Amino acid sequence: MKALAGKPAEQAALIDAWLDSHTKQVEMEQSVVQNLGTTGKGLNWWQGALANSVTPSLLGPAAAQDLTTGHTRKLSEAHTGLGFSLAPMPVGLKTTVTRDALDLSNHSVAVLKAMLGAVAARDRHAVAAAYARRNGGKTLSAALGELVLDANVRGPLMALVPPPVNEETLTLDAFLEQIAVGLVYSNQSAAEMNTDTLDERRHSNPASLLSHFGYTAGPLILGRWGLQMRVFTPKGKGSRWQTPIVAFRGTEGVQFDVQGKAAADRAKAGGGSVQAQAAARRGGIEGTVDTVIGDASPTQIGWLQVQPNQDLIEANLARVKGKAISTGHSLGGAIAQLVPALYPAEFDQVVTFQAANIDRAMVDRMRTYNAGSGRADPVTARHYRIEGDVVPTAGEKPLDGQIYYFDRVSRDRGSNKPFTNDAAMNASAGHVTPMLTTYLRGQRTLSPDLQEIVDNGLRDEATLSAKPGEKVQEVGAVFGGSYSTAQDPRIVTEGNRRLATGKIHMMPGEDPFEEVVYANIAYNTLLSHIENLAADRSIKTFEQFRKRAEPLLSGTAPLPLDPDDVTLSKVLNMDHMETDYDARPYVGYSGTMPVYPKKYAPIRSYLENGVPVAVGVQNLVRAQLIVVWEAWRGQ
Repeated sequence: MKALAGKPAEQAALIDAWLDSHTKQVEMEQSVVQNLGTTGKGLNWWQGALANSVTPSLLGPAAAQDLTTGHTRKLSEAHTGLGFSLAPMPVGLKTTVTRDALDLSNHSVAVLKAMLGAVAARDRHAVAAAYARRNGGKTLSAALGELVLDANVRGPLMALVPPPVNEETLTLDAFLEQIAVGLVYSNQSAAEMNTDTLDERRHSNPASLLSHFGYTAGPLILGRWGLQMRVFTPKGKGSRWQTPIVAFRGTEGVQFDVQGKAAADRAKAGGGSVQAQAAARRGGIEGTVDTVIGDASPTQIGWLQVQPNQDLIEANLARVKGKAISTGHSLGGAIAQLVPALYPAEFDQVVTFQAANIDRAMVDRMRTYNAGSGRADPVTARHYRIEGDVVPTAGEKPLDGQIYYFDRVSRDRGSNKPFTNDAAMNASAGHVTPMLTTYLRGQRTLSPDLQEIVDNGLRDEATLSAKPGEKVQEVGAVFGGSYSTAQDPRIVTEGNRRLATGKIHMMPGEDPFEEVVYANIAYNTLLSHIENLAADRSIKTFEQFRKRAEPLLSGTAPLPLDPDDVTLSKVLNMDHMETDYDARPYVGYSGTMPVYPKKYAPIRSYLENGVPVAVGVQNLVRAQLIVVWEAWRGQ
């Protein structure tokens, strides 16, 4: 390898040939339940039988193997052919699943490490580029990430290839992670956030981070049906970058707690104060709205939060000076792609973390802009994912750009055992980990800007506390490979998600969509009328706004349903008739079941007569008047 110094094409060819000659096909022999480890052991016999049969049927045998071994990239391949056995039918079709893996026996890891280490640091980018040209655009980091699944082995190898992104981009994106995974989830006022020195959940220092990079957090922006966003503005010449940042909140924890009672009860059981219980209740309600209206939408993820709030989004974009960066995590990452696709001229970049994807039509809309009126300054996108996190498997496509995979690994603090991860860990802790910040904490030499993020940035929650019977963890993030979105390796589950969410209204029992809508329709209806006042430019001051809002906040007459909510009811297939179990049933012939009559469902009454608003809802919105005003008018 050293003899080929200065010849990147030849060095890349040698690495390519070595990887090919040391790659073998491994048959995936374990069942779905066996792959799930301790989770699988907790299933009884019929649950296990169901998992082993249904999962491959729904996802395909290869995807089932990948997902249940903690991988969301397409690593396995199914092969169907004739099989032979001693059974009554000795010949039949048999499906086997295999996965390519690097043969790590006979000191081959040491050999590969020596080969990569023999490439001069100044030549690594050129060698990586030559490797990609030889392999149809597939990067060397992606090849290593797929062939060497043990992060303990892969980490030292990845240190010898070009890093995920250059230092300037890494600095920006690590700062954006503080916002997308942390700050935008907060309900603090702007003043509180800009002076907050301790994020109690993740132990970051928002005030230090914002001050160091020269940004000011704007007011909390709350919309209808769970939309939450915030704008971060550069202070001026002293700012690290001069680009405004528009951030969108993701799901407040996947849950179904319509009234927030379960969350409040948990807070009470944990010794939480009355205020803490109230905050937990709000979080439970918000999380349920996000889960059902945002994540489980029968349309594309995030659309039912964007569509009714487009006027609010436009009002905030109009106040942004210059093109902005759009960022978000999870559901917020999907919204952070949808909004630039709707308003591409307002944005410079899109950066997402553990994000769901969006409809192909929206991606095509952005492509049209980038190839047409935006050709001179196209919108670029970067997507950061954790291997095994299932959220990025949802949605049809990401906005065009680059994708970066990382593995979240952990071990008991103080342990000398190798780092590990599994499917359950990837799907839960992996989805909420601050991957770039964690990755940086594993690096040796950092710039002052990156050191600020390491010192004052978000921390993986497993490093801060542990559940009873468990230990506080040491957590790492190991680079797993980069891809262009044209070569997105993810397993796509959007078809199954759409199929499932499209049938929710047909399930026996309470319809989750209807339950969430009915629990929140009064609040959102009143909020829509209050927002109309906030958007009215003839109202100049908050005091005028407050006075104009008071009749709505103290009135007793039902309020007309917002047109967007009429559309929402149609999208969710809400029933206009329902069974009246309080009425006397019709009794037929002997031995037949009684039949209950039908009655109008609440949505029918709301459409015809308006939505009644309880005093408690009026008081809740009254307490948020300043938030609504600042969301529409700024500070």
